[in-house]
Amino acid sequence: MGMRLRPGIILLVLLTLVLAGFLAHRIWLEGFGSFSPRPDSIHPRPVVELFLEREGGLMTIRGNASLDKPLPESCKLIIKLSNNSSEPSVRRDFAAGVFLALEGAEVKGCRLRGFTDAIGVSEDCSIRSPINSTMIELFADELGPWQSIEAELHLLREKGSSCVLIAYRGWIMDEDDLVLEPVSKVREHYIARYPPEGYPDNPPDSRWAGKDFLKYEVYRVAICSP
Repeated sequence: MGMRLRPGIILLVLLTLVLAGFLAHRIWLEGFGSFSPRPDSIHPRPVVELFLEREGGLMTIRGNASLDKPLPESCKLIIKLSNNSSEPSVRRDFAAGVFLALEGAEVKGCRLRGFTDAIGVSEDCSIRSPINSTMIELFADELGPWQSIEAELHLLREKGSSCVLIAYRGWIMDEDDLVLEPVSKVREHYIARYPPEGYPDNPPDSRWAGKDFLKYEVYRVAICSP
């Protein structure tokens, strides 16, 4: 006759199996699941909006625009970067950002509201303070799904200038998908851009680093007195 197990022993064996399964699951999550996510071919979707202060209100600017409206000598410009996607950015320096170039005005003040840093870029493409600059880059070290961040710039129009020209673009680095950078032959994070990529003129990689960063496409806004 076979030996019969008592209910207490059976319960102990079942609890041990459950605990072992739970520990194995935790080890898998912490040992493997915390590594970088697997590529999924889903990318962030950056969108940049500009909000120009005029007569006590804010005028929204999207994409290319031409406005026949006088710009005051001093005004506020709010820059908003949104990730309109379920795919987050990578978590690292310069994970997302906005580039802005001005003609007929310069930056006199900068207030970060979600961005982590700002730099100015001189005419020879060297880094300088954003104050008194006509080219500025705003950076964030993370931008999650459906998240938005802002920065506020105080602009001063140049004396005698009847037009202010603004060129701008945005980007977000994908957290998991990699692309081959054809110059360095290194695989790097896919960079979603705004305006969207139009290969090869606006590639989803960083081949145009350093002084060549100006080659990426931009949206343009002209604000002129009638």
